[in-house]
Amino acid sequence: MELKNKVAIVTGGSVGIGRAIVGKLVSEGATVVIADINLESANLAVSEILKGGGNAFAVKADVSNSSDVANMADQTFAKYSRIDILVNNAGIRFINPLLEQTEEEWRRTLDVNLTAPFLCCKAVIPYMLKNGKGKIVNISSVAGLFGRPERVAYCASKGGEIAFTKAAALDMRGKNIYINAVAPALIDTPLNSGFAADNELAAVWGKENNVGRWGKPSEVADAVFFLCSNSSDFISGTVLTVDGGWTSAMVRATEG
Repeated sequence: MELKNKVAIVTGGSVGIGRAIVGKLVSEGATVVIADINLESANLAVSEILKGGGNAFAVKADVSNSSDVANMADQTFAKYSRIDILVNNAGIRFINPLLEQTEEEWRRTLDVNLTAPFLCCKAVIPYMLKNGKGKIVNISSVAGLFGRPERVAYCASKGGEIAFTKAAALDMRGKNIYINAVAPALIDTPLNSGFAADNELAAVWGKENNVGRWGKPSEVADAVFFLCSNSSDFISGTVLTVDGGWTSAMVRATEG
């Protein structure tokens, strides 16, 4: 229960990796605010948590909208008088070749995956400064570390999120605000359900990393918890890959 008496906000926390993160933080004693554009899904997650004896609250928010984000932060502080943790997890992805990627898809991807973490940090950090400490984790992707086919907007947004993490951490230097990123690879989530359902493709992709399987949302959640805990107080501005060694396997394949 290392996070007892801590208050965390998790964006996009009602399903997939976000839901796993919420569950992990709650299990470690945190009160979690689930900020999600789908309030029905967020309320369902809150109901499950309350039945299990945890503490949670739902706020409807389009995290690419500054008014929604400000309301999310203000409601959280008004209800709990503190904000200790922010996990910028909400994200979207369109899979199209470059010449078929629409401007609308490009802008929406950057709004949700890159502008939203900026807005959330701007809204939440002042409250963290009141507490004297804060932990922020941005959920990026290994797609932010190198190119992936048919994902120009997604790669651009996730690469930008990694650069934002490093720059923001520098701006918070000396203020006891720790900002890091987690970069997952092949995780079995609803976002990847189409690939996971393709038995042949799923098997091939699962063998591409050092571990030889797809990752679980709970394994990403464990990494996020570490970065939210006091055990990570000497870590800021870094990117933790949770990829089964996939990036190193790609290097070996290229060199081989």
